Amino acid sequence: MEKLIELILNYVEPDEEITADTDIKEGLGMSSFDLICLGEEINSEFGVKLNAEVFRECDTIGKLAEYISR
Repeated sequence: MEKLIELILNYVEPDEEITADTDIKEGLGMSSFDLICLGEEINSEFGVKLNAEVFRECDTIGKLAEYISR
């Protein structure tokens, strides 16, 4: 999860600490463009392809980290 948070911090400067319960869109305010770019970075870093459906299902950092680790 630490590497995922590192990647996310390339796109946002959150007011609060990012935790597993942090909502990606609401809590971090990531735009659709940010999510597309983050998805590409996740693909490069972890070899996992993400699409809009995955981001809808994995709405928190913890859920996204769990999906990536599968």
